[in-house]
Amino acid sequence: MNIAIIHSTSSKSTEKSCRILSDKINAEIQLIPIEKAKAECILKYNYIIIACSAYEGKVQNAVKRYISRNIRTLKEKPIALILNCEEGIDITERLNRAFTEELVNSSIASSNFGYELDPDEGNIIEKRKINKIIDNYKKEGKKLPALNMNEIEKFADYINNMIEK
Repeated sequence: MNIAIIHSTSSKSTEKSCRILSDKINAEIQLIPIEKAKAECILKYNYIIIACSAYEGKVQNAVKRYISRNIRTLKEKPIALILNCEEGIDITERLNRAFTEELVNSSIASSNFGYELDPDEGNIIEKRKINKIIDNYKKEGKKLPALNMNEIEKFADYINNMIEK
């Protein structure tokens, strides 16, 4: 059994969550950045997982392009969808905007793994922006966003159960 996790992110949070997930799934996993994913990639794998970050409800254009170019083939495979974004939102609405309603409806699973902030990531402008966000969280006494390890575990268990069947 082999699974492709095709991922896109504006930060390293999504890539990190995909690595954690891949360690928990009982199958051969290939992590593929969306920029390197080709249409023929889909055909080589038993399952496809597409993961991306969503910032203020928007995902990277590369995700939208990849899905629109490969929608037919994607719908023919067991596919699962992952978002890395803020928690406590309407995940169905966010999934539909990120991946298209058509793909969401044909998926076997979907989840939101949350996200984390890394003050050492990005260029100097991005670092300042992240540090300002972190400072605001601290001033307001809020807990910093973090990857939802329980959700990653639940998702991995679901995929492992699908593989066993």
